[in-house]
Amino acid sequence: MARRYPWVLAAVPWSKDLEFTRGRWCGKPLLSHNTAPRHLLATRRQLRAENMRPGGQDPVAFLYFRCTKAAKTVYANLYLIAEAKPVRPMTPARAAALAKAMAARRTCRECGETGWAELPRAHRTCEACLYTAGLAPNSYLHDYLIGEPTLTAAEHAALCGSEQTRCPTTTPPR
Repeated sequence: MARRYPWVLAAVPWSKDLEFTRGRWCGKPLLSHNTAPRHLLATRRQLRAENMRPGGQDPVAFLYFRCTKAAKTVYANLYLIAEAKPVRPMTPARAAALAKAMAARRTCRECGETGWAELPRAHRTCEACLYTAGLAPNSYLHDYLIGEPTLTAAEHAALCGSEQTRCPTTTPPR
């Protein structure tokens, strides 16, 4: 089986010499893992770690790698470090706007209370409001909000009675 992106000797914008690349993708040189010169090219995150930003420049190449968790090929833009600009300083107005946006992520849309953690993006409601909105009767929130267990004592004993499953509320044998 042939490689999807074979080695090609080609001209690149960051060097006057020909360099080995993995061909072209979207009209730009394609590089694989550990083939990009780290002192000349960087991704957006690498630039940000150095307090730099692309500064309006287009990517000069693409880096590709296989993401095993997502089971797909990922392509990252590579920028010239020499043309990168410093990050703009944080102003009080920008800091206030970011604080307001983060507070909005923690504010429940139903009751209006602001919590300490970001609420789920799907509904932006706290667990108490989710319960009053009509959760399923077997939800774990019954124990916390109402104080009524979802299982009777007999059902709980039947659930924890078998040797294969361990009951999380009982202490392990010594």
